Amino acid sequence: MATSILRAGMRGAAAALTLGVVLLTTGCSYDNPAETAKITPATHGINTVVGSVKLADMLILSHGADQPGRIIGTVFNTSSKDSTVTVSGASGPPVSIPVKANGYTSLAQPPAMMLDPTGGAPGSMVTVKVSEDATGTSADVQLPVLDSTLTEYQSYMPAAPASGTPSPTQSGGTASPGPTGTSPSTASPGPSPSTSSPSPSPTP
Repeated sequence: MATSILRAGMRGAAAALTLGVVLLTTGCSYDNPAETAKITPATHGINTVVGSVKLADMLILSHGADQPGRIIGTVFNTSSKDSTVTVSGASGPPVSIPVKANGYTSLAQPPAMMLDPTGGAPGSMVTVKVSEDATGTSADVQLPVLDSTLTEYQSYMPAAPASGTPSPTQSGGTASPGPTGTSPSTASPGPSPSTSSPSPSPTP
């Protein structure tokens, strides 16, 4: 009888110890959300499929509608043969993006893929035609246009447009003589101007 009571007591102690370990190991995750519960922020570009091609986080970086725009994102080729993806804007030459069979091309890497002109100002959506020659599929796709406001895109921006060319009068380093005359240090070299009064004639 005593042996049975002792065994029952040992089993109860073991169960209590196991419960304590479980509560101890799960106590941290009770107050903190699991990693899978965290919300991943949405990307700034679009994700879509055209034939055997998947476009991921695609967007255009540009300084203005009439300026060149760089296409950013990743192009995946799900076909078993190499493909060329063509992106055409409303005007300007199309962009050709080669993608290996069952591979991908990151447009963050050189060479830069440029639409010229962009066709839309930053903050707008631009409709482009995307074609792939693996299956001969094409579709119209809307891409968002962004500028360098977001710091993660600043290093990928196209060159800023020139602010203007200086006028010819600003190109020289020497000032032109004004009505009041110029100092000797800035006057142009040359013969001294003649005086307004005539020189006296020699006495015969």
